[in-house]
Amino acid sequence: MSPFRTEIEIAEAAKPIGYDSKLLFIGSCFAENLGSFFKASRFNCLINPFGVLYNPLSLGQALELMMDNREFTKADLHFHNDLWHSFYHHSRFSHVNADECLLKMNADLKKGREFLEQTDYLFITLGTAWVYEWIENQQIVANCHKYPSRHFNRFLTNPEELIERYKDLLVKLRVFNPGLQVIFTISPVRHWKDGAHGNQISKAVLLLATEKISELFDGVDYFPAYELLLDDLRDYRFYDVDMLHPGSLAIEYIREKFIAAWMNDEARRYLKDFDAIIKAKNHRPFNPASLAHQKFLLKNLDKIEQLMKKYPAINLNEDKADLEALLV
Repeated sequence: MSPFRTEIEIAEAAKPIGYDSKLLFIGSCFAENLGSFFKASRFNCLINPFGVLYNPLSLGQALELMMDNREFTKADLHFHNDLWHSFYHHSRFSHVNADECLLKMNADLKKGREFLEQTDYLFITLGTAWVYEWIENQQIVANCHKYPSRHFNRFLTNPEELIERYKDLLVKLRVFNPGLQVIFTISPVRHWKDGAHGNQISKAVLLLATEKISELFDGVDYFPAYELLLDDLRDYRFYDVDMLHPGSLAIEYIREKFIAAWMNDEARRYLKDFDAIIKAKNHRPFNPASLAHQKFLLKNLDKIEQLMKKYPAINLNEDKADLEALLV
């Protein structure tokens, strides 16, 4: 039978991820989708210490701030709609109290700096090449926080600008963390407010820039999440109800492709072993106090003990406590 879709084959990574690797995810909501899976699987992860970021200039700015030894002050905040906001951050950091806002921002900045210095893999997921600039001081903003559009200039970056920006950034990252591996992805989420053509132009800018950057540096790679949805799955049934975001099946498919190409054998075995623990935790018996279910719990507690011995870098104490709480 002739093939009925254009399946994308992804070459195995030259330096695959281990179960004990430290992973930092930064960027669009797709970075959160991928990162949350590994975090839930008890990998040592940090996800978006500035919140969800979409454009490459704000992403670069966030990484610079993590490497610089500074703190945010009230001068970095703006008050609008009864909330304090930062143009460096997603709105999840916004707060009615300026001190509370700064406390959270600086705590996550410190955590991000310390993690970036030690992490093995940095995943940068770019969402859009369209950028907003605060007119008052020409600051690139990560989030407009529902300010009126008249306060911003909106422009499309170009590949050459991004290549130069990220050349400097990657050199600085390598000095900050010499062993760092970087993986770029382009978010498959369609930015429909830019229009169909505007979205495609934006993605094209990002694709051209990441292709060149990956060619210029060793240890900098590209994972085709965008292509897997647009050219491999290529069907609206793989989108969420808004027809813009990938649905759960698409996210799972892209994740499985990533695991197959980028995780080493031991990490893949660990994920399979851990999946059995999750299924045991989610099992809902008719009679939780039955002897059979209590034996089931003890058997899986023993499995957790064996897993922690087999994979000593993984902390499964939370999962162990969850099962222990069900014993009677």
